[in-house]
This record gives sequence, structure tokens and C-alpha cells, in this order.
Amino acid sequence: MILGRKTTIALICIASLSACSTATSPPEPQEVSTSTARTGAAAAYSFSYQPTSGTPDRVLRALPSAGWFYYPDTLAGIPSDFGVFLQSTEGYLLRGVTADGGGEVIIVDNGAQLTRTGSTLLPVAVEPSLFSPGSGSVTYTGTYAAIVIDAVRDMAPETVSGSARVDVDFADMTASGQITDRLYDGSFIADDVLLNTSSLTDGAFSGTTSGGDFNTGGLVAADGVYTGLIVGAEGGDIVGAVTINHTDSENFVEQGGMILSQ
Repeated sequence: MILGRKTTIALICIASLSACSTATSPPEPQEVSTSTARTGAAAAYSFSYQPTSGTPDRVLRALPSAGWFYYPDTLAGIPSDFGVFLQSTEGYLLRGVTADGGGEVIIVDNGAQLTRTGSTLLPVAVEPSLFSPGSGSVTYTGTYAAIVIDAVRDMAPETVSGSARVDVDFADMTASGQITDRLYDGSFIADDVLLNTSSLTDGAFSGTTSGGDFNTGGLVAADGVYTGLIVGAEGGDIVGAVTINHTDSENFVEQGGMILSQ
């Protein structure tokens, strides 16, 4: 039987509709719940922020021994996105929190604590030809702050400020990024830090860093490590931590934190 041109087109259209009807449904967002990640020797610690009435707000270190309070203080060179706290014998603490309070990063001289509060729906990767919004890659940008210590309980640390960027690919489930515009000790332009590609699992990621020289005093930055959590109700924010060793005849450790949003 010979089909006319119109009949052939109609059959093609029907076949196309049939194919479309069996297309894969849009992926469901992954929901992750409250989570805490700790790095370095601070993995043995537990910190909680305690706003108080009539007295200054404070941060409590409950573990490994209870009752260590850090009180508000100042430290030149720390961006205003981070609060500065001081404990009279333990040294400085930096605290950053996302705008909606869904994520928190606490930095001390020997590590960090990252917290996701409440549930987070992680963005999903979708096929642009079928579904909206059509991309698996999300960019987060924000602020970086760090203390640089030459020993535990350093009561006079140098500081680092900078801009942070993390690119998360929800198709490949990877994260990578960089820290730029770094200023060391309020005076020295420091090299960028590369956040090498890492795997994303349940809204968390960790990997290695490259670069970050301070360009002063003969200090050389070794490869470091970074950790992050995707936070916020819709996965719109990230809190992260970075540790980099800088050496010459001595060893200086950069302990930093990141607060980022889409």
C-alpha cells in the first residue's frame, strides 16, 4: 500500500508521541537531613552557639571537656560575614552562618565544625531537552575567612580574607572551586587556592587544595584539604572549611571557613 505524504507525517508524529510517552520522568530531588561534619583535631570537639539575654552571645565548646566559653571579640582582617570569638586560654574562634540559619561553620586553631540544620532538598540534574530548569551545574559564591596559627592556642594569629566559589555538578555528583582575592595579614596579596574536584555524597563533599602561597617570609603552601556541606531548605547555600599548611623553618597552619550562596 502506498501512503500519501500527509499519512506518513501523521504516522511519524504518532510514533514521536509514543516515544515521548515512555520518556523518563524528571528525577526526584534528594532530601538530606540535619548533619554535622568536623575536621582535624577539632573532630573531637562539639561547639554550640548560645545567644544570651543581658550578656554577650557566646560559643560553648562542650567536648571533650565541658564549659569552655568563647566570647565576642575582634580580629583585624576578618570579613564582617564572620563573627570573632575568643577564649582566654584556647585562642580565637570564627563563626559564619548562612542568611536563613540553615548552615553554620565554626573555625578554631585545629579544625572546624560544619552544621546543616533541618532538611535540605538538593537540586537535581535534568535533561534540558525534556525538563526545566535544564542544567545540572550550580555555582555558589561567597566569603572566605581564616586564622593562621603557628601553634595551638595561638593568641595572636594572622588572618586571611578572600572570595570563594564552588561549582557543584549534580549530574556528575562532583564539586570543585577556588578561593580568590586573598589578602594575608591585611597587607600581602596571596595566591589563589584551587579546590580540586571531589565527589558529592548526600550533600557533603571533601577534597584536596592546591596553591595558596602567601608570598612573604619564604612561606610555601603545601597541598591542603577542604570540606563542605550543601545547606538551606532548597540547597541554596554552602558552608565549608579549609586547612592548608605553610612552611619555611617553621610550620604555619591556615584554618579557614567559607559561606556561599547561589
